Amino acid sequence: MPLPLSARLCAALLFALASAPSASATPATGERAVLLISIDGLHPSYILDAERLGVRAPVLREIARSGAHAQGVTNVSPTVTYPNHTALVTGTGPRENGIYTNTVFDPLGHEQGAWNWYGSQIQSPTLWDAAKAAGMVTGSVLWPVSVHHPAIDYNVPEYWRTKKTASDRYVMEAVSTPSGFLEQVEKDIGPFYAGSNENEVAMDEKIVGVATAMIEKARPRLLTVHIVTLDGAQHEDGPLPVSEKSRRVLEKIDALVGRLVAAERKAYPQATVAIASDHGFLPVDHLINLNAALAKAGLVEFTEGPAPKVKSWKAYAWNSGGSSSVVLADPADAAVRAQVGRILHELAADPASGIAAVLDGEQAVAAGALPDAAFVVDSRSGYAMGGALTGEVVTRTEKTIGTHGYLNSHPEMNSSFFIQGPGIGAGRNLGQVDIRRIAPTLARELGVQLPGATQEPLPLRD
Repeated sequence: MPLPLSARLCAALLFALASAPSASATPATGERAVLLISIDGLHPSYILDAERLGVRAPVLREIARSGAHAQGVTNVSPTVTYPNHTALVTGTGPRENGIYTNTVFDPLGHEQGAWNWYGSQIQSPTLWDAAKAAGMVTGSVLWPVSVHHPAIDYNVPEYWRTKKTASDRYVMEAVSTPSGFLEQVEKDIGPFYAGSNENEVAMDEKIVGVATAMIEKARPRLLTVHIVTLDGAQHEDGPLPVSEKSRRVLEKIDALVGRLVAAERKAYPQATVAIASDHGFLPVDHLINLNAALAKAGLVEFTEGPAPKVKSWKAYAWNSGGSSSVVLADPADAAVRAQVGRILHELAADPASGIAAVLDGEQAVAAGALPDAAFVVDSRSGYAMGGALTGEVVTRTEKTIGTHGYLNSHPEMNSSFFIQGPGIGAGRNLGQVDIRRIAPTLARELGVQLPGATQEPLPLRD
């Protein structure tokens, strides 16, 4: 009796992974290629401790088993998506690359909720730059901070302007390169941002469909792919091991990764495949509304009505999930600085506030605050930053959810790194690594130089 299609597909994918180049293989220069897949929100324990957590992820487990893996990756702070994806492709932190958080600091809302989308915002050389300078074709799918990046030949970047309604199809087609590529792929996969609400990984299926088409059409020597739905599942339902939805989504992602790796191996049998992530997750059932505390002190003024908006501010807390940068409108105003410091430290002295730490000045910026912030405030487990301008400073959520964005001192914020390729020893444990070491490691796998990287490559071989 033949195996069901799903079982046959899984067996074929595992065979392809097991047939990857052996540890003694050395790729010819012309055959070098790197596929970097980021799985947003993947904590290393989800794969390294998969059996204990009840996760069925045979593809990702085989990559970790047959290649090298980090026990954990220490991210840049705050532990959110855009700064850490930028670190993954530059080997630098926010002070060097200029990407400090996901969103543009904008208390008055002039930017209409803009994020740091654009490749030109990155101030450090990237892996795409290094590969392009070496004459290689490059590709990227839904990678943060990549819109209109000049070194990406085939690029379907992460971007939206209308919360992913139908019109965003045209937005995505307009910002994707080369012109007409996404429209052609959409004939097979459907509109890029449209998907069934009943299909938990519909977006990731589109992403993998586009990435596979890139491999088949353009054979990029460097391809970066951002897988997103595990992050959304954990925000909505909480992290593993509690959330059944998050477990189910991860298992579906595992099969999609297998499809993508199989396509890459078909194009480049000697390719290096790297799996990374940007942060972990913590469960949350309370929110800390710092701007409500600042507003009560007269430091934030807002409009009346059911949805108040900021009219003016002397101090404002810009949130990144589990932490917040507190910025002064006038950094030279010593009286406001002292007043804000008293408010924050008094809150932190109360265990019920959920505040883990308040750092100020250079200490705050060094810990991951915005470069012009006066303070950074970090939450404890179970707490995250809320956006209310009125009401109680600490409020309960309707249900337990998940978030990230804390300072990187929380081990739950660790991200993942698994890498398989020619000459990489099977089962090699790299220990705890700095996320900034990943980009120079991948540059070495490609045989290119990455100027500006602040860390050494990882020791993948004896």
